[in-house]
Amino acid sequence: MFKQFISRIPGADVYMVGSFLTFFAFFILVGLYLVFADKRHLRQMSNLPLDESTDD
Repeated sequence: MFKQFISRIPGADVYMVGSFLTFFAFFILVGLYLVFADKRHLRQMSNLPLDESTDD
């Protein structure tokens, strides 16, 4: 049913490939961010809910 619906839309393959590339690029960028992010900052942010000191 879905295949018949998509086959009737002209240029639907362009939209599908474009959305796949957007999805893929987003996760590649998030992965690169996690690899190159400052580990000290990530550790500080992960401990933030457990940190009882207040710096107000």
